Amino acid sequence: MSDTRRRVKLYTLNEERQWEDRGTGHVSSDELCLGSSAGSLLLESTIQPGTAYQKQQDTLIVWSEAENCDLALSFQEKAGCDELWEKICQVGLSLCGMDGAGSR
Repeated sequence: MSDTRRRVKLYTLNEERQWEDRGTGHVSSDELCLGSSAGSLLLESTIQPGTAYQKQQDTLIVWSEAENCDLALSFQEKAGCDELWEKICQVGLSLCGMDGAGSR
């Protein structure tokens, strides 16, 4: 993924199994650093080969980081989602071709 920063909204799945908006910011690089426009860090994560990432629709990437910690990035533009998805696939994940599989 280039050093392009893509505008996204971060969601987490709460105990009631509803998606909660955690904030809007820009995601960049394969470390999935997401900073808000206010300058605070919303998410710092590394793309992991054993993690089941899912691309849903054209602008959504969903995954679980820990037990009961489901995350979603909703991209403002399809191109940004495609760019990050390509980077995830380069890490060697087995689910990359399963667009929308196992939707939540």
